[in-house]
Amino acid sequence: MGADLTIEDLPGVGAATAEKLQAAGFDTLMAVAVATPGELTDIGGVSEPTARKMIQFAREKLKMGFISGDELLKKRELVEKIRTGSEALDKLLGGGLETGAITEAFGEFGSGKTQIAHLLCVRCQLLSPENVAVFIDTENTFRPERIVQLAKGAGLDP
Repeated sequence: MGADLTIEDLPGVGAATAEKLQAAGFDTLMAVAVATPGELTDIGGVSEPTARKMIQFAREKLKMGFISGDELLKKRELVEKIRTGSEALDKLLGGGLETGAITEAFGEFGSGKTQIAHLLCVRCQLLSPENVAVFIDTENTFRPERIVQLAKGAGLDP
């Protein structure tokens, strides 16, 4: 729902205030949600109580906020580890790479970053065939034929 809203949907914001907010760089709900009341009142025409309401509204619509430790624990219990196939690397990574996370690999050319990324794309399927991997390739190194080789080697049907 938050994605469909604009800053003009914020409480206390009309066209003139929206224009001032946009001119100051607050052109999305996210920009308002992470702002401080002082930043919004500095724009002019926004009182502190209104700024607080705007921020609270934006955070609610974007489903931002605090969660209890119990809720966080329940979420963490759903996290699985994707094993790399290397016992030593898995040990360094605390059992493998966590699902639901973004992992970045960096290093010199030819150090094996792409090979590990290809391998992990396949190995996530070993946890569940419905799992999905997103490979963000900024250097044009993704090779689908390598994925097929690794999948066959892991006993999967590519």
